[in-house]
Amino acid sequence: MRVFIKSILIGVILGLVIGYALGATRAALKPWDVSLEVNKGKEFADVGKEEEKVVDSEHGPRVKVDNILYDFGILEKNAAQEKGEHLFYIENVGDEPLTLADGGKACFCTEFTISKSSVKPGDKATITFKWDAARSGGVFNQGVRVLTNDPKMKEVRFYVKGLYTSPIISDPSELLFSSVSTGATTARPFRIMGFEKNEDGSAMDLQINEIELTDSEHFQVEIEKDDIANLTPEDYANKLHAEATNLFKGVLTMKPGMPQGAFQEILRLRVNSEKTPIFEIPIRGQVISSAIKVVGPMYDDKIDGALKLDNVKQETGKATTLRITVLEAIPANAETIFVKKVQPEWIKVDLTYPPEELQKASPIRLVEANVQIPPGAPLGAFMGPGKDQLGEIVFSIGATPETSQELIIPVRFAVAP
Repeated sequence: MRVFIKSILIGVILGLVIGYALGATRAALKPWDVSLEVNKGKEFADVGKEEEKVVDSEHGPRVKVDNILYDFGILEKNAAQEKGEHLFYIENVGDEPLTLADGGKACFCTEFTISKSSVKPGDKATITFKWDAARSGGVFNQGVRVLTNDPKMKEVRFYVKGLYTSPIISDPSELLFSSVSTGATTARPFRIMGFEKNEDGSAMDLQINEIELTDSEHFQVEIEKDDIANLTPEDYANKLHAEATNLFKGVLTMKPGMPQGAFQEILRLRVNSEKTPIFEIPIRGQVISSAIKVVGPMYDDKIDGALKLDNVKQETGKATTLRITVLEAIPANAETIFVKKVQPEWIKVDLTYPPEELQKASPIRLVEANVQIPPGAPLGAFMGPGKDQLGEIVFSIGATPETSQELIIPVRFAVAP
């Protein structure tokens, strides 16, 4: 009997040991997923609750919107057209009151109002969308959002879009001649596009009646009417260009003999447009010479060759330096290198010449020009864009009056309190 009991006990112990070993092995191969327990617990916790039923019912508030986008098309960029207003509508086609609320806007340049916060069944609310595009140009695309209590349409977004432009544009917008060598002939192609239409919607026949260059001595231009069918695939991909009704092509050529330094000129066209009877294309750039180089901390020697002093405080003024390197063995003194003109007259320019000993030892002439807008200078802006709206320093460089040449440097600045 004792032997039998011992056998049973040994069997139980062996079973426990084997079971533990198998369990440990399984645990090592496949760890326990705690989420199963969590899910199980949730399953038990939900027992006894009534199942939520989603009923697809037509009862309740229902939003109906006929139009969420208003395209004002192409508008002329002027003060009268910069501000706009459009009305959108939200109708309640349900059988319970529809609640509307402000859900925000995409830009500070837009405002909108909702005529009523609660819309009765069968009634409408007006969404007044206003925009101010005074700081916008080109493509205009803005939106606002209205929140609702319609479970099928919890928000409605309204948009306005369009394009602000001029009746006539130039492509490119300005003709730039950067770092052109003296004596070289350089040409710049361009196009002119018109967008005006007649009252019946047909394309207006734009005609150029007169062409004027502010510097006809150094520039010449050729312009001819082009077929609108010659717009490129890139033009049709461009929203603005694709709307052109008239197309011209032209070439502006700069002749040799342009004085060294920066220049700003204008190509002026007189056309048969009542909206834009005079159309102007800016021309700017700089002529460089292998014999004269100019550098300075505020001097733009890459593009337009202008001295950019920008904002100047009237109380303190502002000063900077220009370094003029003349690669000719001419005497460097007040008779051969000097300031011929300044505009306005109160700009101060002082020149420092290299010592005579250094001039004898080297063919290079290094002259330093100290330029100053003096303290107490009159208030005013000399920022362009026309050359008559800029300051200017004109240097004369040459051993004799017959061989001397002008170096023209525009000065861009504004004197403020």
